[in-house]
Amino acid sequence: MQFSLCIDSIYPEDGLREKLEKIKQAGFKFIEFWDWRDKDFELIINSGLKVSNFSGNRISSLILDNKEKVIQEVNASIDAAKKLKCDRIMLLSDILEGDGSVKNNSLSSEKKLLCLFDNLKAAVEVANKRKIMLVIEPLNSLKDHKNYFLDNFLITLELIQSINSEYLKILYDIYHMQIMEGNVLETLQRYHQFIGYIHVANVPYRGEPWTGELDFKFILKELSKIYSGFAGFEFFVKEKSFTYEKLFQWIQSINL
Repeated sequence: MQFSLCIDSIYPEDGLREKLEKIKQAGFKFIEFWDWRDKDFELIINSGLKVSNFSGNRISSLILDNKEKVIQEVNASIDAAKKLKCDRIMLLSDILEGDGSVKNNSLSSEKKLLCLFDNLKAAVEVANKRKIMLVIEPLNSLKDHKNYFLDNFLITLELIQSINSEYLKILYDIYHMQIMEGNVLETLQRYHQFIGYIHVANVPYRGEPWTGELDFKFILKELSKIYSGFAGFEFFVKEKSFTYEKLFQWIQSINL
């Protein structure tokens, strides 16, 4: 298993250069982020860190917009990924507002699902041609992302299976899915072949993996038996004593 840090959630107020230096000094090799448009590519490329994942659609909605708009943004995001030598980009069903919510609309769930399927299938065709992995992420709609459409793992799984491409998998965010459904470890064990990326943050405060109701040492230890992909730490720092070194040492203590 490989580990990555989300630079947009962990200490978002720190400058990029300082943050990259600290992450590398702590022993990490990979970073991830949300929107690529506000990032200094030259700084990232020269940091010695590699980019494992970033958001591929921040301005186009998979459930509302036409294929042309979606594909235009996906292509632009793949262009960015190629520059960064990143192998995957993450997709969301909706456009998130500043507070994480989604603007309400009057479309039926059936129409949203059909539009999502068509746009996702079109995006996968592009990904296939350009040889890059797409990972689509279900989020929780109960706490952080009100009105977010794709908030159910099994519906996401059905989408993945119906499109049936090696270039499309699920980004399984343990925090979001624990809030929506629970049973996260068994779900990951049963469907790990459809999982292309995992996000880590503890419940209920979306904080460090050791601060919450989930035993992440046990979860990651069990996962390591069947999953060799990325686990990205996408949490918000809650402890004043947190350092990148403390997180790195915590990972080492699991003895994966």
